[in-house]
Amino acid sequence: MNSSGKGFAWDIGFVDTARDTGWPAETPAGIRRYLTALARQGAEHFMSNAAGVTVEVLRVGESVVPVVISDGRAGKASILSPFGHHIRYPVEEISRGTGPLGRVLLRAAVAPLALALKLGSIDRVVLVNHWLLSGCPPPDVPDAAWEAVIRHLSARFPDHALVVQDLKPELQPTLAQALTEAGGLAVPTRVVQVLDPRLEMPGKAGRKKRYRRVVARRIIEETQALQRSRDVARSQTARLTELYRTSNIFRHSALNPGYSPAFFDLVLGCDEFHLQAWAAADGPPDQIVAFNIQRLDARFIHWSTFGREEPASDAVAGSGPSLYEYVTAADIVTAERTGLLLDWGAGATEFKRLRGAVPYQQVEVAFVGHLAAHRRAAWQLLAWLRQWRSRQIAGAAVADTD
Repeated sequence: MNSSGKGFAWDIGFVDTARDTGWPAETPAGIRRYLTALARQGAEHFMSNAAGVTVEVLRVGESVVPVVISDGRAGKASILSPFGHHIRYPVEEISRGTGPLGRVLLRAAVAPLALALKLGSIDRVVLVNHWLLSGCPPPDVPDAAWEAVIRHLSARFPDHALVVQDLKPELQPTLAQALTEAGGLAVPTRVVQVLDPRLEMPGKAGRKKRYRRVVARRIIEETQALQRSRDVARSQTARLTELYRTSNIFRHSALNPGYSPAFFDLVLGCDEFHLQAWAAADGPPDQIVAFNIQRLDARFIHWSTFGREEPASDAVAGSGPSLYEYVTAADIVTAERTGLLLDWGAGATEFKRLRGAVPYQQVEVAFVGHLAAHRRAAWQLLAWLRQWRSRQIAGAAVADTD
């Protein structure tokens, strides 16, 4: 099917993953294998908290754009749920620093907003260019094609909001403008740390950051003997699942993706996903104790999935660097080797800034013009509140520097 936008006809349609037809000619084999598995086997096969989620593959010219369709019911990972991301996750994070009474009061305070968003079925969404990973930026399609893409998707999913995630307006101004002109509503989400390996770091503070980057390169060089191949890691998918859950669910939140061994088997069977994995210096020779998986696009490295043993086993080489430093060192070295921007996410802010990362506001863009009035109102309310909060945070940051 051809869709037109801004006076130009765009080749837009869905890949038939059941028959394995309709793929752009230059689609890499691993990407084709990965997206076919998500579509055929279903998201829940790879993520325990993805019930009611299906995956389809949109084709826009020579680009493939996975779209994740949610039925809007509760119980999904926050990366699949606007309500989970904007309400449940922040409430959970803030509640950790309060007692039982504080948690009750916090939940009571957000109850009216939560009810309004639920009545607006805010979780009934199509997530555009979502890979079941924590980093899902806008796809590499022409800016002028967005109007046609949104029209095509809203016709296919008339009862779903369409959401493009992980846009950084300061770094992607023309794309931000294109999405706005296509009718998008910007909803601030979080501030993320981005490391540009080409960025100059002058002065005394810059010397310290450069030194820490030298240390990162040294860590990768000195742990060369502990690094293990993709095949060794793939033979331990249950172990990778355990390490991932230890680092991301048990220590943080059950709202994080509940990846299964099948997920790690699939990802490690696709060379387009980058892997670093380490064994312990004093343990079983091939047992993985830390790993890092990244997805690269034309401009960014996305720190997607990692896992490690608990801190009791953190010092793999005696008093040397921690397993967390192994993982982050691998990210830095990959950025320096490729010249790509490293999207390092929102956690461990001070650690990342001390290595040269810079904060950027991240937004998601929602397309809701085709929805009923009460559902548009729910998204507009959320956007207004998040924009207000974003201005507050930006004002506080400026005050701190005065």
